[in-house]
Amino acid sequence: MSRLFIGFFIAFIVLPSLTMAQRSYEEGVNLLKNGKIQQAKSILLEHKEKEEAIDFLGDIASFNKNWDKAIEYYRSLVDRKPDSAEYNFKLGGALGMKALESSKFQAALLIPEMKKSLLNAAELDPYHTEVRRALVEFYMQIPSFLGGGENTAMEYVKELEKINKVDAHLAKAYIYKMEEEPEAFREEIRKAIKVAEDNPELVTRNHVYFELGERAAVLNINPDKSSEFLERYILNYGYKDLKSPAYAYLHLARIKAAQNNREEALKNINLALNHKVIFPEAEKEKMRILQM
Repeated sequence: MSRLFIGFFIAFIVLPSLTMAQRSYEEGVNLLKNGKIQQAKSILLEHKEKEEAIDFLGDIASFNKNWDKAIEYYRSLVDRKPDSAEYNFKLGGALGMKALESSKFQAALLIPEMKKSLLNAAELDPYHTEVRRALVEFYMQIPSFLGGGENTAMEYVKELEKINKVDAHLAKAYIYKMEEEPEAFREEIRKAIKVAEDNPELVTRNHVYFELGERAAVLNINPDKSSEFLERYILNYGYKDLKSPAYAYLHLARIKAAQNNREEALKNINLALNHKVIFPEAEKEKMRILQM
């Protein structure tokens, strides 16, 4: 009888605590998806034994631009699952972002692992658009003696053309921008916008809305569609997006100012400044709008 009681006591005490732990993890995930990133982080840190929690923590570190921590999380995931294209891609991406913020010497030390991770991801998943976009930028930025250059980058554009034409046009536009061919750059952006407009299902990541809207705004291509893309980016903004909504509001303000809509321009520039307190570019734009 006593053993039965002890068994019942353990089940009564321990099982609810395990259930609570599971709920706590789910609560962390829900907080993250609802934009409460720091609150989610504190809960997810208590569940670092879970692969999914490590992935989320890596994404949060990336969102906070803490590249060292993001690299640490993603490396541990690649160690667990070396055949995961997504984990290899995320590791390569975090290494690339750290390289951009490092000295030339430090960046050179990061390039081999970054290249290996991205190439692994591309090989593991022949339909992974983001890694091919990243490889286009990678090969356009590294010097030719390290294998960089337009020819290699264009090979990945060709692969993208078979996977996602919006990404293909944006990738080709990036090449033309780096090669300082403004007319070709403009034409590819125009094509990307048209394809996205006709095939909205091809815009598979929120950041692409920002990219399309920002490029269209700067080039003054289809202001109404540019506004729509930027507004969608703001609406869907979350922990996977690295570009603050402040920049989307800045571009919206400029579009409205160009349309002589002072009220909407002022509203959007104030929203930009609310999202990013130290924002000289927006402060300058606000002064210009006030003088309209």
